[in-house]
Amino acid sequence: MSCFVLLITDLTAVHHEIASHTRGIRLVTREPHQLTRQDWDSAAMVLVDAQAAPMLRARPQPLPHRDALIQLVDPEDHAEPDMYRHALDLGASHLITIPDAAGALRKQISQVVDSPRMVVAILDPAPTGEVGTITTACLALASAAAGEHLGLLDARHSSVDLHAALTCARFDPLPAGRGSVHVLFAPDEHPPTGEEIRQTMTDLARQHAVTLVHLDPHQPHTRALLDGVDLVIVPVSSQTATEPHARDVVSAARRHTPHVHVHITGADLHGDVAEAIAASAGAGYPSMSASTRGAVPTDSSHWSAALTDGSHHRQLWKVITRHRPRAGRTT
Repeated sequence: MSCFVLLITDLTAVHHEIASHTRGIRLVTREPHQLTRQDWDSAAMVLVDAQAAPMLRARPQPLPHRDALIQLVDPEDHAEPDMYRHALDLGASHLITIPDAAGALRKQISQVVDSPRMVVAILDPAPTGEVGTITTACLALASAAAGEHLGLLDARHSSVDLHAALTCARFDPLPAGRGSVHVLFAPDEHPPTGEEIRQTMTDLARQHAVTLVHLDPHQPHTRALLDGVDLVIVPVSSQTATEPHARDVVSAARRHTPHVHVHITGADLHGDVAEAIAASAGAGYPSMSASTRGAVPTDSSHWSAALTDGSHHRQLWKVITRHRPRAGRTT
């Protein structure tokens, strides 16, 4: 039988929530009364909804303890006095609150997947979104040059046309070969809802090892979408890097996603900029990088230079490879 994650629940909402995090591995859902011993023994990982846990304990023939068993907890379930007793009796190795600890769940799932999937969000704090568009294009070009097959969802519009940027730029593929970029553009006249974006993210992530999502951090649904993201890249110009709106986006991203990286661009970079950003954010500030070639794209010549700068592409791609989930073994 192929490798799969077994979810035990009779709640449709729980199934939809977990489906958005089981990227690169098949999800099989069973209601407690439908569960078979073969399902239990064959699954690479078992996820048990907190409401299903007492039903499993009450089975006439107890289920044997097994590795890679996680009990899922709703934020409202923390007041349940028997929650930990259920987890201990079932032999759960983790209690994970969903959606608050979605990152922890994806990390556990990545341990049983041969090729873990990754979703990266690009959040440009500036209202124009131009730096975010260029960063997204550069990352897409870098992935193709590295021989990757990338999924890209452009759910934010700016004065820089992402389609034109991708089709006009030239790049030199690495010896590994030329990859591909599967791009979906959100329509101007009918912007997708947050749920539609989430479903598209899930679909792309099932088909590609890495998926980029270009989002507007100022939209009300964006923060909820970050619960399904592995890495957030916040591109900022050197002129706006220390402004409050940039710090707000970084702070919000850190509350929802396990890794946040700030990428500073501009022709007037100096050491004080990075120090000022770190000082304004306090201890534990996320990782940072900088590029003097990726100037703020006020005209086509500026963003064309950024798109043809192979070193800039590789610098951004290193951020993704550094935070990419690795397959391993659960304990």
